[in-house]
Amino acid sequence: MDLPVAEPVLRAIQSHLESGGDLGYAFSYTVDAPVHKAFAAWAAEEFDWKVRSEQVLLFPDVMRVIETAVEQFTAPGDAVVVDIPAYPPFLEAVPAAGRTLVRNPMVLRGGLWEIDFDGLERQFRAGAAAYILCNPHNPTGRVMTADELRRLLRLADAYRVAILSDEVHAPLVYAGHRHLPVAALPEAERVPLITATSASKGWNTAGLKCAFAVPGSDADAERLVSMRPRERDGVGILGVSASIAAFTSGKKWLQKAVSYLDGNRRYLLTKLPELLGGDIVCAVPEGTYLAWIDCRRLADRIGTADMAGFFLERGGVAVSDGEEYGLPGFMRLNFATSRHLLETIVTNLALAVHSAYDR
Repeated sequence: MDLPVAEPVLRAIQSHLESGGDLGYAFSYTVDAPVHKAFAAWAAEEFDWKVRSEQVLLFPDVMRVIETAVEQFTAPGDAVVVDIPAYPPFLEAVPAAGRTLVRNPMVLRGGLWEIDFDGLERQFRAGAAAYILCNPHNPTGRVMTADELRRLLRLADAYRVAILSDEVHAPLVYAGHRHLPVAALPEAERVPLITATSASKGWNTAGLKCAFAVPGSDADAERLVSMRPRERDGVGILGVSASIAAFTSGKKWLQKAVSYLDGNRRYLLTKLPELLGGDIVCAVPEGTYLAWIDCRRLADRIGTADMAGFFLERGGVAVSDGEEYGLPGFMRLNFATSRHLLETIVTNLALAVHSAYDR
């Protein structure tokens, strides 16, 4: 996010440094340390999710958790299902681990992207070993409902499929929606499950390197800890201090940040159709600070398949190309910035499009 760092996080880092605190290795191999307890208390307060702090493992980032879980919960050649559009590292991590990537296209209904459960069941029935859930979803901004998560768990239980759940955007959910960790549901007890999360998105601490792997059961914990020890190396000692501060003292800052992001979200959803009509359509983000925008009609109209290149060249706006997420013709826009800069971004997008129309 292009927002100021949370004051509690800054104070924690400053205090760590000024006290002559340790700048060596972090607690990668420690269990039930203050950071584990802070995370477990936050999960219980925010989501009514009972986490056993002694089973939480530290990793440098959420993708390392997912990569490790793929290796520990599947075998070489196994099929791993990923919803499309997908966070690009998911699409890279599965084949890099020697597993078979299976793409399950999401369904767009009423302006919202939904998991295609019929397609998911077909893949599970065909022998998939694992499914990567991303909730809140990157890039569409969907926040899965309890009914959707229960349906997923029923399918996973029926076909013995492991769920690897990336919930890093959990703190960033807008009014009218609520994040529910899939592991918090009673049905999750019957399914192999690892949840990956972090303070990195909610409090903008990704560069400090501290994430959490939460096993769903004792058996899942045993499978996870049988990893190569160095898989967990790289946790940042300042990331540990920042995470403790975020989870214990960062709630007020987070609420203000989400409120500001919500204003940006509403501005974007209002101004894009106002300035560009129906040639681009933005899905309504229920969480995250990401807008998933359908540019297919615009691409046809102006005669280009490279919308990211078009907006960068014509408008000076850098967006993520939907092709990287598995869906050409779309783009992902990060709106976690100042309102002034967002206004400039939207204006430049419109100017780029109208200049192409004029030509």
